[in-house]
Amino acid sequence: MSVGASAFRRWAAEAGLPEGMAPLARAVGVSRTTLSAQLLRGRVRESVIIEASRALGIDPVESLSAFDEYNELAAGVRPPLQVEVLSQVTLNDAMTELLARRDPRRSDLLRPPRQWEDPPQYDSVRNWIDAVDPGTIRQSLSERFAVSPSNLATAITENKLRPRQLVEAARIAQTSLTSGLAAAGVLTLAEAGWPDGAREYTLSRLRDVALIELVQARLAGTLRGARRRASDEDAARRIQSTLG
Repeated sequence: MSVGASAFRRWAAEAGLPEGMAPLARAVGVSRTTLSAQLLRGRVRESVIIEASRALGIDPVESLSAFDEYNELAAGVRPPLQVEVLSQVTLNDAMTELLARRDPRRSDLLRPPRQWEDPPQYDSVRNWIDAVDPGTIRQSLSERFAVSPSNLATAITENKLRPRQLVEAARIAQTSLTSGLAAAGVLTLAEAGWPDGAREYTLSRLRDVALIELVQARLAGTLRGARRRASDEDAARRIQSTLG
């Protein structure tokens, strides 16, 4: 999933990027070989446009909206829902808030200034989809992009949904079209239109029960990942033992 090479060349020219392959590659932050290969295949990855926009000081969302594949993106930017904001609160962030509330003596140490963990983080895409899913996102993505449910599940678990899939998921959920891109780390939270301090503000106003439930959900996800890694390691050891 990408944008057309000819459309990219037009956008690059309008944005004032250099025409030569070597200077153009330097300007967009990729190797000459990588950019040349993408142009020859006729498709350029969205990450190239985003990095070039950042280098030029241009809004990446506006840049992507110049392409047919994303022409509704800028118009579809809205403030994130509370459930979306909480979906990008990690276990460490939630635990820090919980510990600060439970032990006032540690409050000054645990509360701001704090370094919030920005996406992509473990399960950030899965958490976002689960937060906004009306019940049809996975099935709809599987059908619309001709991806098997198992491959789609793997892509979600590994934060590897492609940009157009993330935008389509947001469209199905009827939320901001950039929120999925933020959850996957394709865009920063600020580029996606999230207010500064949104996670801190939302988390601090959660009731204790809701905060504990959030911690439980993140612990469950962490346990699930640890079990999967342990299973993979056991399988690798068995294969190694069999091969000698």
